[in-house]
Amino acid sequence: MPRSEDIGLLTLAERRIMKFPNGDELRTPVLVPSFSSRVSQIDTILRASEQFIDGPLLVSAFDVGNNLISPPFDFAGPVFLDSGGYELTKESDLSDVGSEPPGDPGDWSLERHRNVLSSWKPATAGAVVSYDHPLLRVSIEEQIEQALGLFDSRPDLAAELLIKPETHDQRFLDVRSAISHVGKLAPFHAIGITEKEIGNSVLERMLNVARLRSALRNVGLNTPIHVFGSLDTITTLFYFIAGADIFDGLTWLRYAFKDGRTIYRQDYGITDLGISTKAPKVEARCWSNNYQYMKDMELEMQRFAASQDFNVFKYHGDLLRSAYKKVDAEVSTKWAAVVEDHIPTGARKV
Repeated sequence: MPRSEDIGLLTLAERRIMKFPNGDELRTPVLVPSFSSRVSQIDTILRASEQFIDGPLLVSAFDVGNNLISPPFDFAGPVFLDSGGYELTKESDLSDVGSEPPGDPGDWSLERHRNVLSSWKPATAGAVVSYDHPLLRVSIEEQIEQALGLFDSRPDLAAELLIKPETHDQRFLDVRSAISHVGKLAPFHAIGITEKEIGNSVLERMLNVARLRSALRNVGLNTPIHVFGSLDTITTLFYFIAGADIFDGLTWLRYAFKDGRTIYRQDYGITDLGISTKAPKVEARCWSNNYQYMKDMELEMQRFAASQDFNVFKYHGDLLRSAYKKVDAEVSTKWAAVVEDHIPTGARKV
């Protein structure tokens, strides 16, 4: 049983359902291994991963459109078709190791994204993420309209809106602005944000995830929140207890997951496989081990959603409990009035 002091005014972490037009359902929380050409030889890695991946995965529309990753992806599912923006930006995500973008920003456009989408035939349930480009900055209202126009041609796929900063001088997403449009988010099967753009610290990101979750609730939506670029042994759990549901990233390909830590892959090879183990075998073992580690994390997250008991976490339970209390105190009191002020009256849940 959870401690009485652990149960705050908000229950942010829940098991939610992402429903696909073909009738399939994805029950959250879920950790989604990503495949991107920001990692070298990614198509080879993807094919090797067919041996152990048995759930959802994410690939980039840019990579598919440029034949950097080859469909079909018929060994698992559902498959998320990402926006393509990450493969173009020179900025790194929080787990990046300095890899160069594989494409020229001039080679990716809304029309090219639309063309990839029109010819994409997933073997299982599919979800498509709205168009993104590192040079594109438009209002959230325009982002919503553009996404709806893009998804209109593929009603057979789940539609995910990736919410981005609105102007080039905004480093982070303006959550108040996003909340003011929350009543328009009902058509989407999932709402996406990037870890890097949702705040400048883990606590600030948690607070903004919780604020968005609270705003969705206020208009009667239980839509899953997808945090792009967050897939490791620690921060993923913090965003989860703040109300996020779907997590993806490339960390599982770049590092090793062990004992609640995300560590240098070569160190894992030394401690777990021995100093004579060749690099290709270390890499392959890391990928397989990391995937199983993610499945075990999912089970812990599911147990927490059911019990709200921080003791279900083998690692970091006390840190998570402390962070949750800060988020709960902020969002259930100070932020409640802000949410009310920024949601149009007609959009609120009756």
